[in-house]
Amino acid sequence: MEKQVESAWISPTSKRVLFEARGEIFSVPAQHGVIRNLTQTPGMAERFPAWSPDGKRVAYWSDRSGEYELVVRNEGGSGEERILTSLGSGFRYQPFWSPDSKKIAFIDQAVILRLLDIETAEVREIDRGEWISHALLSGFSVSWSSDNRWLAYARTQYHETSSHYLYDARDGEVHQVTSGY
Repeated sequence: MEKQVESAWISPTSKRVLFEARGEIFSVPAQHGVIRNLTQTPGMAERFPAWSPDGKRVAYWSDRSGEYELVVRNEGGSGEERILTSLGSGFRYQPFWSPDSKKIAFIDQAVILRLLDIETAEVREIDRGEWISHALLSGFSVSWSSDNRWLAYARTQYHETSSHYLYDARDGEVHQVTSGY
């Protein structure tokens, strides 16, 4: 199975690691303990697992509905999963939790960067890039400020260039902070 691992995410306590393998999400102890299959969904695919910074929840994309939707569940796998989106067709990439574990940012194949409020399940479009390949989308990342206000990311532009941007989560404004290269 180790040759089929697609992604890994270390828990905030560093005591466990999430692995995506064969379309399932596994929680594996760093040293001793039980390996947990959090999803147990043969015939379906779960992708891009991420621990919440408070260590209480795990987010991932699931195609259980026929399209990839964002799911959150307790980190130990107990209880029901909560489906947070109903975005319909498309492919989405790594979710990025805010430091307070209340929001998740993510990008999709149409290069639309979105922000999800965990409590209300409201999804807001933040920004939209011009172009990007699947390989680059797979490596796309954002960085949250420690106060949960700012989200930093690189956005593609015309002529195959990119610039860095800041999104103000409080005011809902996007600010370009570098020129295109």
